[in-house]
Amino acid sequence: MKKLITKNPVPSLVLDMLRILLTYPHWLAAAVVSTIIVAALEPSLSWMGKKVVDDLKQGGTDINASLVNYILVFGGLLFGLGLIKFGDKLIDKIYEARLIICLQRTYLQRRNQERDAEDISHILYHCNRAKPGLDIIHKDSWKIISQTISVVIWQLTLAPKWLPALLIAVIPPILIGLIFGQFIQKASLKMLTAQENIAASTTEAKKLELIEHQELFFRHTIQLEVFKSGTEILIDLITWFGLLVLVLLSSVFHIGVVPKEVQAGDLVLFWGNLNLLSKPLGDIVKVYNKVREAYPALIRVLRPSVYVEEET
Repeated sequence: MKKLITKNPVPSLVLDMLRILLTYPHWLAAAVVSTIIVAALEPSLSWMGKKVVDDLKQGGTDINASLVNYILVFGGLLFGLGLIKFGDKLIDKIYEARLIICLQRTYLQRRNQERDAEDISHILYHCNRAKPGLDIIHKDSWKIISQTISVVIWQLTLAPKWLPALLIAVIPPILIGLIFGQFIQKASLKMLTAQENIAASTTEAKKLELIEHQELFFRHTIQLEVFKSGTEILIDLITWFGLLVLVLLSSVFHIGVVPKEVQAGDLVLFWGNLNLLSKPLGDIVKVYNKVREAYPALIRVLRPSVYVEEET
């Protein structure tokens, strides 16, 4: 059995993660820039939806001709965004593959001794589980910041009266979603331990042990997925339930959060931006949980010496 030496300062681990990310500076820059561009342009669909509703509401135009024009504009907008998203995903996949290779090489350089099956487990499984921890720095954080700023700016520009309702609707789910992080980290650690034991139990003499470790791995995998998926579903439900409560309270007590005069175009914009804003702010919870999930793997890959043999 192994135990984790608890004296492992997080700042030094973060510095190690930054060194790995900077191993490929050009890919890092490309990944960050493409993420920001995609996040900044996504709210343009909500703006287009508002424009369509407002124009149709004003009347005095040929609806059939207008619809053709709007379809062409929407098609061009979706095509342009699709190309940009395709490039973003391609850049991310290339960069992520290089990061996994770098993690593998780092582990091999830092291990105290060759451990055969355990090394194989670290190379093929642990490095893949550790890589999402790097995504937080080069992708997730930039996406959350740029998308949140972009949505707020679009909302302020086009329908500022709805901004308070927009912010209030997405804050409570964030606070509630953070409580599952500790359970996700524990399940992730148990999965890694089970995977190591599987790799070390491939001989015929350890067949029964292999089956036991495989069953443990299966249970912990399901447990981890329940915590992760349950958190995401809970965030979505609370967001829309909070919006309903907000509208009801505003209509009963006239607290002024929701505008008294509701314009159709503003409502369409609010609906689209609520989805866009709830996503990056909800991603704060997902990123926090991703940190908790990736942390055990990052420690085992970047700090293999902090695990010591436990006396029996």
